[in-house]
Amino acid sequence: MTATPRAAAPGRRRLPTTSRRIGLLVALVGAAAAALFVLVVRDLPRLDGAVELPWPLWVLAFAAGELLVVHIQLKRDSHSFSLADLVLVAGLYLLQPAALVAAQLTGAALALVLHRRQTGLKLAFNLAQYALSACLATTVFALLAQDSVLSGAWNWVAGLAAVAVSTLTAGVCIFAAISLSQGFLGLRALPRMLALSMPFGLAMAAFGLLAVQLAMQNPASLVLLALPSVLLITAYRAYAKAREQQDNLRQLHEVTSLLYTGGDAPTALTDFLTAVRGAFRAAAAELVLFGEDDAVPTLSRSREGEEPAALLPLPHREDADRLVAAAWETGLPTSRTGAAGGAELGRYATRHGLKDAMVSVLSTEGRVQGLLLVTDRLGDVGTFAGSDLALLETFGHHVATSLDRGRLETDLRRVIELQEELRHAAMHDPLTELPNRTLFLDRTANGLNLAGRNGQWPAAVYIDLDGFKPVNDTYGHQAGDLLLKVFAQRLHEAVRAADTAARLGGDEFAILLHGPIGTAGVEQVLSRVRAQLELPIELGGGRSATVGASLGVAFGGPDTDIDTLIRRADLAMYTAKRRGRGTTVYFDASLEAEQVQPVTP
Repeated sequence: MTATPRAAAPGRRRLPTTSRRIGLLVALVGAAAAALFVLVVRDLPRLDGAVELPWPLWVLAFAAGELLVVHIQLKRDSHSFSLADLVLVAGLYLLQPAALVAAQLTGAALALVLHRRQTGLKLAFNLAQYALSACLATTVFALLAQDSVLSGAWNWVAGLAAVAVSTLTAGVCIFAAISLSQGFLGLRALPRMLALSMPFGLAMAAFGLLAVQLAMQNPASLVLLALPSVLLITAYRAYAKAREQQDNLRQLHEVTSLLYTGGDAPTALTDFLTAVRGAFRAAAAELVLFGEDDAVPTLSRSREGEEPAALLPLPHREDADRLVAAAWETGLPTSRTGAAGGAELGRYATRHGLKDAMVSVLSTEGRVQGLLLVTDRLGDVGTFAGSDLALLETFGHHVATSLDRGRLETDLRRVIELQEELRHAAMHDPLTELPNRTLFLDRTANGLNLAGRNGQWPAAVYIDLDGFKPVNDTYGHQAGDLLLKVFAQRLHEAVRAADTAARLGGDEFAILLHGPIGTAGVEQVLSRVRAQLELPIELGGGRSATVGASLGVAFGGPDTDIDTLIRRADLAMYTAKRRGRGTTVYFDASLEAEQVQPVTP
């Protein structure tokens, strides 16, 4: 039995601690195996009357036994039950114990490295637990068995007991590794693991005992064991497959029900994707929705080690378009890497550093609604299989049906619209609809950052309306609000398309003039602003008012950050305010000198 203990997700702070803990477990298991081998196993004799078989043949037998496996999943880790127990029990009878341990380790290493591509900590863990299991098995067998191969039923008991100890040791090691890497599973999980592995191991041991007895009496009769052996493996694999299909049906019901019975759309989407990821034992699941007409495509995802996210703007539309085009070209709406129709998906996986992936194009009646993408199968035993692809296609069909019925799509459209409304409200003044102070400062900071690279420095203009307070006090707040709204509209029309006119609060406004711009360019804009100020503003009821403005201008430059630029424009504006109605002041260093001069009593 082998295992794939999975370390914590990349970027999580517990990763080094988990690796050290698994490494310490490997060291302890390996040290125990080495001590047992040196102190006990190395000097154990072989049973009398054993048939001589070449040692390389045993190595190949153990390697072949590791290739014929049944995979069982527990949480995020895979467990493989193989024919190695059959070879082990035969070796207990026919091979010297030290040579048996060496043959099993060598054969297992060949299978794990060449076939399953294991390296590093995973390989070290599996070899260490193999070594300890083999050493304990040979020790138990030596203690219980009688001297001769043909000693009878007691040696059968010894062989079964040795395999049981080997299976128990492997199960405990795997249980410890999973607990260290993912948190304690609970003691109930250990019997569950053993309930799967112990019967299979003992059955293989019984076949091994039968093979030994037949080999000693008539080697040619071993051919008769071939058919029942194949049937046993086939039946057990079918059982495991049926159990997996039963779990898939349960997961299908649980997962798809989230689309219909969930609460708000974002929560339903993230819960659905998290459940999909769990169903396929994958590191990530993503849902791309194209929307209607010119709507911005959205991305929802659930990724191991990260908080789920819903309805984010899709960063790479071209990737999704390629996958959709490939599906139409091949006629396969669902595909996986390494299979027919998966060439484009394979290129996608390569670009994004993915081990493997599956994708299902969501469509109804010829209308493509999006993609359901599942990536990076957890563990290293195989990859996504044909049965996974069929299940993904079913999931995709349910998503497409839900979208086509309109419930989910309507909810998503409402959520997207609400998100846009909230974003707009957070960045704009509710009275005038101009950008507010937050958006103005954000655009100013971006303008200065860009100018730092291309040298095209912007300018900032601060505006304080002259005569607004008398209008507001005389005619009331409703008339004052109307005046602000009309002036805001006129200010917006007076600036260039690339510039930003904003309301900072009260009767204060600002303009960000994108560079490159000098005094002449600023004056062109301000002349249009002054022209708008000269026009009367109708307040209703036959009333009208005209207001002026005090203007302060500051230019950006290499020595100017956002705080400096804003402070200078504000200082210039207040200087203009002090000098009289309708004044414009350009910042220079003398203004700061005037500001720090003491006031004469």
